[in-house]
Amino acid sequence: MSGDSKIGPVGGVARTGPPRRVAGEATASARPPARVQAAQDNLPAARLTRLSTSLADQPPPVDVARVAALRTAIGSGNYGVHPAIIASAMLDFHGHGTE
Repeated sequence: MSGDSKIGPVGGVARTGPPRRVAGEATASARPPARVQAAQDNLPAARLTRLSTSLADQPPPVDVARVAALRTAIGSGNYGVHPAIIASAMLDFHGHGTE
């Protein structure tokens, strides 16, 4: 026996006629439709869209020298992990746990 069969009918109210109109519906339908902006009116949005597309097409900035230095340090076993420095940076990032 599933859990759904234990739930009885919900609500218990049946609509006998058409739904009533609310006063706000009549005034809302009397308003003219919103004006669609022409392409010239929306120029800043078009520029932002083109800018975001061109930025998305570019590769992320990478400091190649830093990556090479880290690879060399890891490969030679000289890369040190300092838990206290990492913990301090995490606390600084999160506002020392005050939020």
